[in-house]
Amino acid sequence: MTAKQIIVAGILDTKGDEIKFLAERVKAAGGKPSVLEISVGHEVGWADISLSDVVARVGKKKEDIFALDRNSASDLIAQGAIKLIKEMREAGQVDGIIAYGGSMGASIATRIMQSLPIGFPKVMLTTMASGDVSPYVGTRDICMIYPIAEAGLNKVTRPILNNAAAAVVGMASPPDMEGIEEKPLIGCMMFGVTTPCVLRASSIVEKAGYDVMINHAVGSGGRSMEELIRDGYITGILDITTHEIADEMLGGVLSAGPDRMTAAGEMGIPQVIAPGGLDLINFGPKSTVPATLLKETDQPGRGLYEHNPTVTCVGVSMDEIYEIGEHMARKLNAAKGPSIMCVPMRGWGACDLATPDIELGWAGPGAGPVWAADENNPQWSKRSMRYVQALKATIDPDKDNLEVILVDKHMNDPECADFLAELLLEMLKGKWTKGNRADHPFVIPF
Repeated sequence: MTAKQIIVAGILDTKGDEIKFLAERVKAAGGKPSVLEISVGHEVGWADISLSDVVARVGKKKEDIFALDRNSASDLIAQGAIKLIKEMREAGQVDGIIAYGGSMGASIATRIMQSLPIGFPKVMLTTMASGDVSPYVGTRDICMIYPIAEAGLNKVTRPILNNAAAAVVGMASPPDMEGIEEKPLIGCMMFGVTTPCVLRASSIVEKAGYDVMINHAVGSGGRSMEELIRDGYITGILDITTHEIADEMLGGVLSAGPDRMTAAGEMGIPQVIAPGGLDLINFGPKSTVPATLLKETDQPGRGLYEHNPTVTCVGVSMDEIYEIGEHMARKLNAAKGPSIMCVPMRGWGACDLATPDIELGWAGPGAGPVWAADENNPQWSKRSMRYVQALKATIDPDKDNLEVILVDKHMNDPECADFLAELLLEMLKGKWTKGNRADHPFVIPF
């Protein structure tokens, strides 16, 4: 078997010995290493792929790089390396990448890794792996390994580098997945409070002949889903857990950024959307919840819920949900493909229940912590009613590809999950038309 070609990247003027050792271990594991220099101080002269080769891809010389501040230099080095490795991939000259470094090395190397496709082996050894790795991982399948020490070869670090080298060579030599049928892929978003609905709906879609990818709606999950849609992986989406939008607009910690809920509309794929979990703003420990919100938790629907020691939720207010409804409606108005906003009127998650129901996610005692009944229709959520008002004021009623459907169910009711799945399947089969579910027993006129 031909040896797999592995890029071994690092800042060689400060970690040259470690990178040499890592390359040796890649070779010992059966790979063919090529050392890539991403140094920002000076060029060492012994790399297989020199810094000069890298920065030439962006029209620069090494002297140009060394005259810059380190931030600007690292940006150009990353840009050049991305172009160079793209050329190598297209020529069949690279099968995986591994890097070792501190914060600067990790910053440059993981930018390169983020440019590579899903499934391409990517291993990053860095002491930064013990903290917040989101800037390094982004939305790609990067394996982060904490190497204990930032530098030095000894009885602690050598086994770690040896293991990592074996890992990347092994990742570049996976067994064939024979007999596994690739089916059209449906995207789905889930959070703990919407789990009963998502698992039931996704099971129905799977039984209809599709694969389902369930992303965790914690910010990175939403960003990954948007990217997967744009990259063409996703055929349709059950976007029925959308609270990342509330966190983006209201200062929560699980924001997926301003582009959440845009890719499906731009790409024209079928989308069924629901405000699952949109009753909550998410924070870390209770001590991190803004004092202004803590003072309001006695207001209807604004309740506080400590999910665990590291996650605390606060209810979305009625004014806030109106603004969110307007925001989401504008995104839907721009959608090119078949799109349905389905609003469960009896609550949007496990914390948004009028009475305890363990099957729907809330054991009690009493109502869910963010439940607030509508004054005129107490069986319905006040938040749902306010959200619907925003949709009515903003949704374009003349778009034949866009419909708002109100259902007299809770988000986690089995009937609601079934209905959401059925709507998407109708779209995927080309059988959906606006208004064709108006006579359904629990559909409420919009």
